Amino acid sequence: MVTNNFREKEEKRQKGFKVIYDYVMGILWFAAGLFFLLNKYLAVGLAFDSLVSSIFGIACLCYGVFRLYRGFSVKS
Repeated sequence: MVTNNFREKEEKRQKGFKVIYDYVMGILWFAAGLFFLLNKYLAVGLAFDSLVSSIFGIACLCYGVFRLYRGFSVKS
């Protein structure tokens, strides 16, 4: 009885951490995607190839949206 209660509390705690982790990583990946898409306009001084930067930026944006969605769907 006590172990089941402990297990339920532990699963709930881990689920909460996973939601927070998914949100934070989703925001970071989304920001990285925006950075790579907009680096030519930001005048950061990094010389990336435009095509590779755009492809990687789009991939980062998609993965960031996926992580945000995953965090939202686990929470619900």
